Amino acid sequence: MRVPFERVRHLVTVPVTVGDVATRFVLDTGIGLTLLSSTLCARLGCEPTGDVFRGRRMSGQEVAVELVRVDSLRFGSLEHRNQEVGVLDLDGFPPELAEIGGFLSLAFFAEQPFTVDYGGGHVALETAETLAARLGSGRVVEVSLERNGPSVDVFLPLTLPGGRSISAEVDMGSDSLILDERFAAEVGVDLASAEVRRVEGTDETGGSFTRYFARLPGSVHPTGAPELAQERPDAMFQSIVHDGLVGDAFLRRRPVTYDLPGSRLVFGRPAA
Repeated sequence: MRVPFERVRHLVTVPVTVGDVATRFVLDTGIGLTLLSSTLCARLGCEPTGDVFRGRRMSGQEVAVELVRVDSLRFGSLEHRNQEVGVLDLDGFPPELAEIGGFLSLAFFAEQPFTVDYGGGHVALETAETLAARLGSGRVVEVSLERNGPSVDVFLPLTLPGGRSISAEVDMGSDSLILDERFAAEVGVDLASAEVRRVEGTDETGGSFTRYFARLPGSVHPTGAPELAQERPDAMFQSIVHDGLVGDAFLRRRPVTYDLPGSRLVFGRPAA
């Protein structure tokens, strides 16, 4: 089944039905936990579970969200009943997300392979037959999964300029490549250079940051798959808890199939 998506900036948004309410969610492979906006939760009368999910943002800042249950959460033909999700206040987010009902995470697809076809503008729910076709025609890359209760994240082995292989979270919610600042000198970037843009600020949860923006003097590619290389990508450097994050700028070049039961991604032919 194919479900068309829309873009909000670099984000992919998809139609989702929660209970009897039709809305749109951001499809975000880096969010970990599926989240419902506090506004939509109040409208639905969500049932609190009494539990709180605790996780960390990439900056290391701890976040805690209340867990609730919804009667039904449906995307396309895939529906989960009595679904446990987190609740998030979206008031601090960009105004373009004012109508967004939440964030759909990889946890929703834990048993269901799916493909984000950027060139085709849709998300496809795979069957055994269509997944076999993707595996046969695409480039398969093994990934590791990190599970934390109702949260699921995927990490891709990524080779940087200079040859080091790191473990990068696959994050559709990020735009450009993000690397921990400890790798800057190794990949040929001097963070003190006048050519590197430095930004200090506060994120939507109140955490302060210092970020550096530069273009890498080389390519990055999934380890063992140099044919998938992205040449001279723009990158952001920051002190983060992960080695790095692979974002939309890398992912949107090809259809990407997420086969979580098989712990693998499949990269298709380049997107038009």
